[in-house]
Parts: sequence; C-alpha cells; structure tokens
Amino acid sequence: MLPTSQTQWNNRFLTDRSNAGFLGGRTLGMAAFDRYNDGSNNPPRLQIQHSLWSLIGLPMNSETEWTIPEKLAQVKAAGFEGVECWLSDEDEADKRSCLDKEGLRLTLGHHPHTLDDVRATVERAKRLNADFVFAQPLNPFYPMTYAAEFLREAREIAHGEGIAFFVETHRNNIPESLNQALELIEHMPEVRFTGDFSHFVVVSEFYGMEYERAIERMMPVLSRTSHLHGRISNGEAVQVDVGDGSGPTAQFFVQIWTAVMREWRKHARPGDVFPFASELGPPRYAITLPDGKEFSDRWEQSLVMKRLAEQAWALSAEAEN
Repeated sequence: MLPTSQTQWNNRFLTDRSNAGFLGGRTLGMAAFDRYNDGSNNPPRLQIQHSLWSLIGLPMNSETEWTIPEKLAQVKAAGFEGVECWLSDEDEADKRSCLDKEGLRLTLGHHPHTLDDVRATVERAKRLNADFVFAQPLNPFYPMTYAAEFLREAREIAHGEGIAFFVETHRNNIPESLNQALELIEHMPEVRFTGDFSHFVVVSEFYGMEYERAIERMMPVLSRTSHLHGRISNGEAVQVDVGDGSGPTAQFFVQIWTAVMREWRKHARPGDVFPFASELGPPRYAITLPDGKEFSDRWEQSLVMKRLAEQAWALSAEAEN
C-alpha cells in the first residue's frame, strides 16, 4: 500500500535508505556515464535499435505470430543494430542466445520501485553484457524530493558498476509530464533521460504549432537526453500512423529529435553512441478497429521511424556545422 501522508512518505524514505543501503552521495565521475560509450575510438555515431515489445503481435493481424528468432531475424535484416528488452531470470538466457545468433546488441529496460529492483537489473546488465540501462521509475504520485533522491542513488548504483543509467519520460512514472521533468531537473540537474516525447506531446497537447514553443519549453529535457524512443503523437493520441513520415506531425518529431541530437553532439567524445529505438506498441497503444484488428502496420511504421531517426541525425550534423 502506498503511503497516504507526508509523515508516512518520510518514514518510507528513511526505511528505504536503511534497508537498501544508500551510497551516501559517493562521487563517481558521473559525466563519464552521461551517454553510452562503446569503448572504441570511433567518431560519435547513431545506433538504431528496435524494441522487442514492439514486435508483439506481428506480422500485422496474422493468425501466426513470428517466433522470437523470426522477429530478431527481421530486425537484423532491416538494418537495426540492437534490441531493447525487459528480461526476467526465466527468459534472459534464451533471449541473449537469440540476440547473439543475429549479432544484435542488447539494451535493458526496467520499472524499478526499489533500489533492489535497480540492483537486480544492473546485475543482469553486467551478466548479459548489455550496453546500458533505462528506467521507468516509481509512479507519478511520489513527492519529487523522494523521487530525485531515489534516482540519484539508482544512478550511482549503475555507474558504480560502469553502466549508464537513463530515466525515461513516460506516463505513469516519474517524470510523466514536461512540468514534472522540469521539477526533477531542479532537484537533480545531472539526470539523463531516455526521451519518449510522444508522452509529453500528448500530455501537453502539442500540435507542433510555432506559438506553442514546444521545443523551447522542452529544451532543458532535450539537452539532457542520451537515448530516444521512436513513437509519434499527434497531440491527442500517443501513437499514430505517420504514413511515409513526410507530413507535419512526423516532421515535428524530427525537429524534436534533431534538437536532442544536436545538443548531444556538443559534448560527444570518441566512442560515444546515440541510441534510437523504434518503439511502436501493440494494442492498447496501437489503435484498433472495433473488431480488435490493427489498421496500421507497426512493422512498416518501425521502418519509417528508422528513416526519420536517420533524417534527424543528418540534420543535427548540419546544424552543428
């Protein structure tokens, strides 16, 4: 049961600190983990991934869903370099083996409510040689003082094991809105984000109109983003079909992603990698017809997300020069 009073919140916080073994503000050279670095001397580059969750129910409206090996073969053949997974003790070995067969990189997501949840995912990341970890933490009803301290210590746990740790902008966790993200930054300016800005766009009802100043308002978050999720909102629905990606809704997101990548490039070092994951959810994320069938082909749309990410990367280089 969640605490219902400030005193209960404070007691919960002190208990979590005692039981979970907070690190007491130990400094670990945080800047080294503000982005994923592959340890090479290669120039900073874009790495396009695919979400495993996004492959649920594919191919579209088929009686027979692709198996995991078939899904990963499709991902590899389409030119994606890695896959985002949420794994358990029961399936991690099988999924890692399937990824290895296709030569695909691994990123781990998780939804931590305790620091032990963070530790378990960080240990899994080390065990499976994942590139980095992103989190959908807590829920949006925690006081920000608690959430910021939780995330600061979670970040230190990951960084202490040499793993980058990013906080996803996502509804039903912290931060679920732009205002909440700005508040988190006030408490934790060192935070680094996994930016799924479809959530902020739908919560703020941004249409991409100039008068909304959406990118300007989001800039404190965009400048702290080290990883992007490719999903597009039209300001009313969190996930929409954008056709070939040439229309104003898709191009508004290209502008957002370009701003992120441009900011990221400013401090990029040899070996730094900017990960972008196509992440188009199955129903209920995907809108369906009354009979439950999908009318947007998420696989084809994931290829559009890939092309739009490449467009944004190219534009960010032009802006840098």
